[in-house]
Amino acid sequence: MFLRMPADQLRDDPLRIDDPSAMRALAHPLKWTLMDVLLTEGTATSTRCAEVTGESQANCSFHLRQLARYGLVEEAPSTSKKERPWRLTTVEQSWSQVQPDQERTEAVTELERVFVQHEFATLMRWVRTAAAYGEPWQRASMRAGAITWLTPAELAGLRDEIETLMLAYRERVTDPAQRPEGARLVRLFSAAYPLPEDGAGKAG
Repeated sequence: MFLRMPADQLRDDPLRIDDPSAMRALAHPLKWTLMDVLLTEGTATSTRCAEVTGESQANCSFHLRQLARYGLVEEAPSTSKKERPWRLTTVEQSWSQVQPDQERTEAVTELERVFVQHEFATLMRWVRTAAAYGEPWQRASMRAGAITWLTPAELAGLRDEIETLMLAYRERVTDPAQRPEGARLVRLFSAAYPLPEDGAGKAG
């Protein structure tokens, strides 16, 4: 998973999520929303996060401290003595769906569920508001789906090719000078997975 962040003091090395406690902590939709706020604003206090999200300041503060506990956010420099601002620490986060025990398997399954729900909530927000972005952005955006027959090795190769494309503009994340005029944050999300053998599958 790759997160694009408009700040200039971020880690370039991936943050690997292996601790089941960290997985369970991240399996909360508000944490992903808070990271989106910091992604957009660069730095934000818990009060500002509450204004943007509609959550209470105390709730935002709690979840920001949890994100900091697992190295995802940190306190940003500030001259204010009233309230501390927060910022993201990492450009890239990742975890594996394949875990060595039941505890980690259950934790990562819940993390995956919350992450995918957040991604689709973001996509549906675009669907609802696309007209407000103007014709150039509407024409440039994409939603695509395809189905074919692949082996695990072929699927892994396709995944690697897509990840390479998604990271092609990675330097713009940490270097504002690399961003051309007219550029804005764009969310890239990809998914590829095997279907049930009967071609159906239960909704849930």
